[in-house]
Amino acid sequence: MYRIIAVCLMLLTMACGEADKVPKDVLSKEKMRDVLLDMNLADAYSGMSDNDQSNLIVQDSVRKQRAKMYYRQILDLHKLTPAAFRHSYAYYEAHPNKFKEVYDMMFSSITNDKNMLDLNVKRQEYVTNRRSLLPVNNNSLISGEQDTLIPFVKKNKRGINFDHLPPKPRLKMAKPGS
Repeated sequence: MYRIIAVCLMLLTMACGEADKVPKDVLSKEKMRDVLLDMNLADAYSGMSDNDQSNLIVQDSVRKQRAKMYYRQILDLHKLTPAAFRHSYAYYEAHPNKFKEVYDMMFSSITNDKNMLDLNVKRQEYVTNRRSLLPVNNNSLISGEQDTLIPFVKKNKRGINFDHLPPKPRLKMAKPGS
């Protein structure tokens, strides 16, 4: 009796461990993510006009022809045949949980790329105008002419005048024997 239970538990743990793996003839999740990312970008590029005018609409037949050409280039770039890609895509369509994982990986990759691009834009903006990223970038209190380290000390032509400040209170030292 105990042997049957032990064998069943062993088979169950082995089956659970294999549930996340994809077959060898199917693209891995990472490879599928890369191919689908490239194809989504190709879809976006195929709808763009040649002379970079965003208000110009590309005809649907031209867009489809461009997308076909881009897809062939993407499959060649990833060293895939159309049949191998269709087989992998059909597998992921049949397993929606795995397909969702691939799309979640795509989303995180795009988010990381966007964050890095935003960071690079902010760095470039900071290099050109150091006050551009401050929340009060045009505030007159923070200016190049004003001394922000000692804002309430009057300045004269020769330097800083400390005469108008009240004297510091002197600490009385206690005598050692008292």
